[in-house]
Amino acid sequence: MLMTHVARDEESWDAFVRQHGGGFLQSWGWSRFQEAVGRQAYRFRITAASADAPPEAASETVGQFLAIIHKLPFGARYAYIPRGPVIRNDAASGPDNFDAFIGTLRETLSRLGCIFARVELPFSQTGGVVSSADLERHGFSYVRSVQPADTLIVDLDKSEEELLAAMHPKTRYNIRVAQKHGVSLREADYGDAGRFRQDINVFWRLLGETAVRDKFHTHPKGYYEKMLDVLAPSRSGDLQVRLVFAEYGGEAVAACLVAEFGGTLTYLHGASSSAHRNVMAPQFLHWMLMSEARRQGFDRYDLWGVAPGDDPDHPWAGITRFKKGFGGRRESYLGAWELSIDPSWYTLYRFAKRFRNV
Repeated sequence: MLMTHVARDEESWDAFVRQHGGGFLQSWGWSRFQEAVGRQAYRFRITAASADAPPEAASETVGQFLAIIHKLPFGARYAYIPRGPVIRNDAASGPDNFDAFIGTLRETLSRLGCIFARVELPFSQTGGVVSSADLERHGFSYVRSVQPADTLIVDLDKSEEELLAAMHPKTRYNIRVAQKHGVSLREADYGDAGRFRQDINVFWRLLGETAVRDKFHTHPKGYYEKMLDVLAPSRSGDLQVRLVFAEYGGEAVAACLVAEFGGTLTYLHGASSSAHRNVMAPQFLHWMLMSEARRQGFDRYDLWGVAPGDDPDHPWAGITRFKKGFGGRRESYLGAWELSIDPSWYTLYRFAKRFRNV
């Protein structure tokens, strides 16, 4: 028998996420950030217990999920579960077990008034607890991904010489160019409120410049401010987000936000100036972050998002070429899937989505 509980303990929550292949998007810290930007976030734990066990008997966690509630027109809403649910490795073995798990998830979100759930399970396409076929059998529909479905992972269990050797020759050359030009790294000053705001302003300026040059959309400035207010290294919690700059001649010419969680350092958002592009600051910035992460005992550096396949016409083709220069291995996830909870409302939602972006 499976039961749902509202999780209360941050330490045990994050420990389960780390142990069973989840990432920072299912961490307790990410839920606090979502609440800080005004969203409802629920942390649910699904446990198994014998039907005849007394209420005080210990139960075993088989899965858990952070659900972020998004509003729709006419008072409807849905639950978004980024890179989740996180499921214990043996919890989905056998169709009966997985069916019970999905049934419990559906009942839990139905009580919250959600018309559907959008999930992005943390499993690869080539093997994992759950497959695409499992999801299709249980009524899930494949939809466009929210988070990157493909990424590049640099495994850090190698020497610096081995990491450099695995890179594209041009990337290695650009790192040496940056070193010859004296490019250096500086982390944001989290302890001084005034300087911290100045650093965020510098990042925002570089991000805006990059967005115009490379034709992509950004979050509002307040989104990045809240992320650092809640998750910067001076705050408590397993998830930490850092703001790091590459400087040339005392001027910030590249910057990025990186997330630390569970042995993985993830590159989230990056920006660079159109000036001094000849000093190759972005390549140097990534390399120094990888080197530091390796020395600190991290297992992986996640470059966070590349184009599927090698489509030269994909909007991410340019950034994919840049990231592939660091020699990582491709990791492809199952992507985003939607599970109908209220069939009538969900049918109406899908119909309306054909004509407008909701």
